[in-house]
Amino acid sequence: MFFINPQYVFAQLKWEQGLLEKANTTKEVSYLTEEEKAVVFYCNLVRANPLLFKNTFIKHYIDSTGISGRYVKSLLKTLENLPQMPVLSPSASLYSIAKTHATNYGKQGKTGHGDFNKRFEKYITNCKCEVAENCYYGDTKALNMVIELLIDEGVSSLSHRKNMLAPDYRTIGVSTSPHKLYEKSCIMDFSSSASVD
Repeated sequence: MFFINPQYVFAQLKWEQGLLEKANTTKEVSYLTEEEKAVVFYCNLVRANPLLFKNTFIKHYIDSTGISGRYVKSLLKTLENLPQMPVLSPSASLYSIAKTHATNYGKQGKTGHGDFNKRFEKYITNCKCEVAENCYYGDTKALNMVIELLIDEGVSSLSHRKNMLAPDYRTIGVSTSPHKLYEKSCIMDFSSSASVD
């Protein structure tokens, strides 16, 4: 079973077991670490029930950190009115793209989406689909990574949040890696392709 930060267990207890199982799309996947599985799990929980995610995990995060401001308010409003979305299935191809990027940039101490089109060229050609990428640097806890990308502090376009909550995306690849400057990086790659490889 994936890693769950003990401070959030209470919040998870408010979720129906069936929904937790539905969100756990990586349970049979051997190539992901427990941390990477947890990132997918929490992405799926917010998609499966945005309002409950807001009232449990987001509420606890806000209460614990004291974080506030317009980005937090914007997220709360978004989750309040968002319909449920399909959960994301893991993709080995997207994982490979994410892992290569996370490893290379981690070793070099770089950030960002360098060579995005080149990295995704073959994948897009094969699946004729839309893709997107989130890059996160810092906190080593899976749930905090997901929540901070949802808040998207300082990103006026809210692109990370929009990627995670886009109803058209069906598959995901996640890789976490040590980072030379920021301790940890997490790369999330999304695709509108429904095929699971």
